[in-house]
Amino acid sequence: MKKIAKLTALLLAMTLVLAGCGGAGAGKTTGDTGDTLKTMFFDFSVDEASSPAEYDGYVPAEGNRLVVCTVTVANTFGDTLPMYDTDFQLQWGSSDEDFAWAVDAFNDQLMPLEWELLTGDTVTYDMLFEAPADVDRFMLVYLEQYVDGDGNEGEGELFNVNFSV
Repeated sequence: MKKIAKLTALLLAMTLVLAGCGGAGAGKTTGDTGDTLKTMFFDFSVDEASSPAEYDGYVPAEGNRLVVCTVTVANTFGDTLPMYDTDFQLQWGSSDEDFAWAVDAFNDQLMPLEWELLTGDTVTYDMLFEAPADVDRFMLVYLEQYVDGDGNEGEGELFNVNFSV
């Protein structure tokens, strides 16, 4: 509970600083494979994206393809961050149904469902998704979300990494 209170206080302070300079809710940052995107909590990059026929024995459902993103995340926040594989989403197209969540981790290379990114640490994980077989242009998306000191939920910038497989 102390960690949550401390993180909330840090998020509030960071939110106030960013609100003063137009950072929180200020818009969208877009990059490509290999670019480092800087969020208010961490830096991340999609180092590589591919579409193998199978991944460590995992094969896609009929009509789908696998999409593997190798993602590096570096904690720049100054405190341990709770992380989830659902922090990132694969998107394509313009429909509300044109997205996928990562397949649950089943080996040590895949991003865990829930984990802690320690202060100053940098980690690299694969993220495995299933997407329609006829799609080849994608975005890995991260939306800054936080809770301020009053318990209000807020959103910051949207980060998109564009790639083709």
